[in-house]
Amino acid sequence: MPRKQNHLTLHILTIIILYLLQGFVQGFTSSIQLYLAFYKASWQEQGIFSWIFYPFSLKILWAPIFDSIYHYRFGRYLTWLIPIQITIGIIFIILSFYLEYLLINRQIVTLTIIFFFIYFLIASQDVVVDGLSVLLFSNLNPQYASTCQTIGQVIGYFLSSTVLITFESSNFTNEYIRKPLSLPERSSGLFSLKEFTFFGGSQFIIVNIIILVIFFPKKSLNKTINFNIQKKKK
Repeated sequence: MPRKQNHLTLHILTIIILYLLQGFVQGFTSSIQLYLAFYKASWQEQGIFSWIFYPFSLKILWAPIFDSIYHYRFGRYLTWLIPIQITIGIIFIILSFYLEYLLINRQIVTLTIIFFFIYFLIASQDVVVDGLSVLLFSNLNPQYASTCQTIGQVIGYFLSSTVLITFESSNFTNEYIRKPLSLPERSSGLFSLKEFTFFGGSQFIIVNIIILVIFFPKKSLNKTINFNIQKKKK
């Protein structure tokens, strides 16, 4: 029983973290819209940027691919989850060096193309994680899947929207953090947009490493998934 409980806890934490990364991208994108407004983007420019959200509405078109095509060595969902998240992480890391320039100069088309592709990847990640969570929890507690989704997405969205906008602001950090602590004022917040974007990308890479090395050993994950699939067929 304790061993089963440990596996359940491990699965819950992993799914929450995966949904947290998803919420991180969603919240970060919302923050980009605020930055565009700050840099005087017109309604037309903001309307063009809003096209990035369409992949979430259209993901049903390519979702069946994830169930039908996969590498047995990694399993049905890790086959797609790992490369998707690595790609997102690399894009965020590279983007961190250019994002402020693109925002200041209102390179709307470039930003739209980049974030449209990111949203395509995160919509695909959503399909994969949904399927993975259903398989992991269908045997005992199927309600955990939606609970993990809600918790993870809310935390991720909060970190990349509220935390980013608040603590990247020099006015807020000078008034409510540095001043009470008798620290010298600065022209920047606790971190820059570049640092935060780089940090976000690195988390995707780190989570992938943890999943591959610690959380989901190949045999353990495949055994869990195959067991649940066979039970459903019966």
